[in-house]
Amino acid sequence: MAITSQQIVGIAGAFALVGAAVWASSALMAPPKTSGSVEINQLPERSWAVEITDLGPVEPTPEKRTASR
Repeated sequence: MAITSQQIVGIAGAFALVGAAVWASSALMAPPKTSGSVEINQLPERSWAVEITDLGPVEPTPEKRTASR
């Protein structure tokens, strides 16, 4: 099935019409009368230190070498 340019224009027009309807309906809705609030408190800073030691290459045991085969 080939899509013609008329179908593309029709689909784009329908999409634009639906978008305009959603936009218009959102403009008609009243915003909430009460608004929320946000409270921000700074907590005491706790930090962690991680020390990484490179052990170099580790040779697997012969059992582990053949386990994946």
